Amino acid sequence: MKIRSTSLLLRLITPLSLLSVATVLTISVSTYFSARETLKNSVYDRLSVAASLKEEELNQWFETHRNDILLLARLPEIQTEAAVLVSGAAADTTANQTARERLTSYLRDIVTFKPHLAEVSVVSEDGLVLFSTNKSLENTTQSLETNTTYFADESDDVAPIPYISPTTEATAITLATPVLNAANSRIGILLVTLDLQDVDSLIQERTGLGETGTTYLVGQIDEQNTFIASDEEQDSAGNITSFAIDQAIAGESGAGLYQNYAGKPVIGVYRWLDNQSLALIAEINQREAFAPARALARNILLIGFVATGLLLSGIYLLSRRITQPITDITKAAIQLQSGQLDQSLTVTSQDEIGVLARAFNHMAQQLKQSFDILENTNQELEVRVKERTLALEAAKEAAEAATRTKSAFLANMSHELRTPLNSIIGYSEMLEEDVELVGEASLINDLRKIQGSSKHLLNLIDSILNLSKIETGRMGLQLESISIASLVEDILATVRLAADKKANQVLVQNLSTIDTLQTDFDKLRQCLEHVLSNANKFTDQGQITLTIQTPRYDGENYLEFTVEDTGIGIAPDQLEQVFEAFTQADDSSTRRFEGTGLGLTITREFVYMLGGVITAQNSPTGGAIFTIRIPQVIPSLQRQLATTKA
Repeated sequence: MKIRSTSLLLRLITPLSLLSVATVLTISVSTYFSARETLKNSVYDRLSVAASLKEEELNQWFETHRNDILLLARLPEIQTEAAVLVSGAAADTTANQTARERLTSYLRDIVTFKPHLAEVSVVSEDGLVLFSTNKSLENTTQSLETNTTYFADESDDVAPIPYISPTTEATAITLATPVLNAANSRIGILLVTLDLQDVDSLIQERTGLGETGTTYLVGQIDEQNTFIASDEEQDSAGNITSFAIDQAIAGESGAGLYQNYAGKPVIGVYRWLDNQSLALIAEINQREAFAPARALARNILLIGFVATGLLLSGIYLLSRRITQPITDITKAAIQLQSGQLDQSLTVTSQDEIGVLARAFNHMAQQLKQSFDILENTNQELEVRVKERTLALEAAKEAAEAATRTKSAFLANMSHELRTPLNSIIGYSEMLEEDVELVGEASLINDLRKIQGSSKHLLNLIDSILNLSKIETGRMGLQLESISIASLVEDILATVRLAADKKANQVLVQNLSTIDTLQTDFDKLRQCLEHVLSNANKFTDQGQITLTIQTPRYDGENYLEFTVEDTGIGIAPDQLEQVFEAFTQADDSSTRRFEGTGLGLTITREFVYMLGGVITAQNSPTGGAIFTIRIPQVIPSLQRQLATTKA
């Protein structure tokens, strides 16, 4: 009972539990993805704003430094001293030394005020460094075509060219502008290498980007993607690449979820800065970016599961209240099934369960009353059965006595009748021979009628005696090995004489695959004679065909005899009665054809004794078909009742 109650509770609770959990999971997942999408758009906006600010600041920084360099190149002090250096005065002359000292002093003050000017050099038209704050560069040649960003005034639209400094091995940008004389003619070139630490500080500032937010610049140096003034370059040597870097270097701007150059999943915004020919990337680690969405989903799951637990607890208590009365009814029903009919339930409510309990009590009461009535009726029936049994036993004894009397009478009558009949047949045959000798041929037909009637009466007595033996169980089997061909020839020798008198043709089709069979020769012979004689009796100037086969049914081998004639056939309403005793086709045929109606009855009983069956049906082309099918091996039950001939 506990199992059934638990099963009912589970059937009530399980669907609601699954529905609650599915609802909570659906809400949590949908909320997570919705929050994730919202956060993604929000992060895109934050990164876009940060990137725009960085781009604007970077433009201002480069613009400021370009203006500073233009202003430096236009200063009279720089122009005057540069003119002295470019004029070709020897390095050891007083004018040259004075110019160098003045430039050194002047530029020292400027570099102190503007530390982002890492190196300042004055270069001749052919690239010879005439003066430099980096003394190792003096008297060296600098290419003005590579790694140098040249501009003449504010109107020139140029982009800085980043390169790897051979002295510092760090990313550097060198700006070049002409130094003019009083006549605005170019007398030399001012080269200024910028210190990009300010750019790094500007780009790396994480204002509003969280703990993992970062921005960095990437440019192409020697056809490789390289960090520009960033600490990241210490961790990433060689060509750096990612989805955002590749897209930005290709001149595209956009945003997306991807893996950065270090293989970490990030959400980022990328831009190509045309003014600086640099890629600006702003990124935040996806874990940090979507942390609020995960926290929201966890909170919803926690709240949902707590609510589900409370809901299921209430459902469980409610289900217990519903299933407990049903459990009591089930227990009472099982007790009722086991035979304990005095069952009664306590009705505690007026709802459907209360109605069910009252209906069960009413049913149990009616069932108990019905069983009481049935028990009384059984007792009465037992008394009647005993009385009936006694009456049947008395009737059985009377029937057995009558059967014994009948058998004794038939045996005596058979003996008493057969003796005079044999005498009549014998004397009539003797008289027939004497009449033929005397020459009284007119008396021969009468004597033959006497013989025929006597033989018919003798056959009738034999048939009745055989039927009596079958009914009393005194008919046994005599098993012996017989030749099927010899059996058929023996039968045909008898049947063909009668068939010739009616102009009937007897045909045989022996399709048997066996030559011999162990069975009762006399009984099988009588069966075939009765069936063939019956076919001949109801056929005139026709054909009778005997077919012998050895079919197999249900794993057993049989010997089958089929007798088909072209006679009058069997009336459809007589097919089921054709094997009954003293029955022929109909009353008119009984008067028209000779016979007692016992031949087919005895044939059926003999076939049964041999373990076989006999059937009758009408042929589609007219006439009747009788089939005798007996097993090739006599069943064990019949074999136990048989005696075997040596």
